[in-house]
Amino acid sequence: MGEIGIPRHEFLYELTWWEINSIIRGYRKRNRLTHQLLAEIVYTTTYTMRDPKGKTVEDMFSALFKEDNDEDYESPITDDEAAELQANIRAMNEAVKSK
Repeated sequence: MGEIGIPRHEFLYELTWWEINSIIRGYRKRNRLTHQLLAEIVYTTTYTMRDPKGKTVEDMFSALFKEDNDEDYESPITDDEAAELQANIRAMNEAVKSK
């Protein structure tokens, strides 16, 4: 059976942290239009049910309309924290193997 996307083993063990982040950001960007259309639907529903008080779709869902710049990206963890987590994972894997 063919795999969809990236094979599990490659994603978990062969890719580096920055590659994984790039892939996830790419998946999120792929769905941007869908999310913007859903925001338009929510706004339209809000508009028909009550007065939006001068708000626009972009005011309500500003994060959806903001452009992602790779230069602005800041990693949620440092390289030292990533190395520490990898060491913990290796230790846990060894503990499981020894049982």
